[in-house]
Amino acid sequence: MDYFNLINSSKEAELAYAKWVDQLPAERKAQMMCDTFEFGVNNVLHNFQQEHLYCTEAEALMFYMEQNLKPFFSESTWAFVRTKMAEKAEEEWKKRFKAMKDELDWSYADMAKIMNSDNPDAVKSSVSRKIPGFAKLAVGVYEEMQRKK
Repeated sequence: MDYFNLINSSKEAELAYAKWVDQLPAERKAQMMCDTFEFGVNNVLHNFQQEHLYCTEAEALMFYMEQNLKPFFSESTWAFVRTKMAEKAEEEWKKRFKAMKDELDWSYADMAKIMNSDNPDAVKSSVSRKIPGFAKLAVGVYEEMQRKK
């Protein structure tokens, strides 16, 4: 099949576009390239977030990197990238948890009562190290309720 039929454009139209682009300043061409790249990245991130509703930005970006950039890294560099992105994702979860806790005006004692625990310090210690799955679930439910208001 002819290339121009495949892209549903005439040779004349493509040449006119190429001449127009050629006349642009270098900064404008660079911005167009960046915008095109960013559109692709954002599309992948958006699609991942549609399938993983409560993921963090770092988790979505890590998916993009695994799909598109992993082959270009050495094993040791890739391990470093994964570790740093996991840390970033955890920090995002902590911020989201804190925002939920603050907006609901909950103390660790309040959360301990909800969980039938006598020790608010144990709850605080648990979420301070790493946000456990039950807390991520609570954040997801809370954020969904906020969206539906």
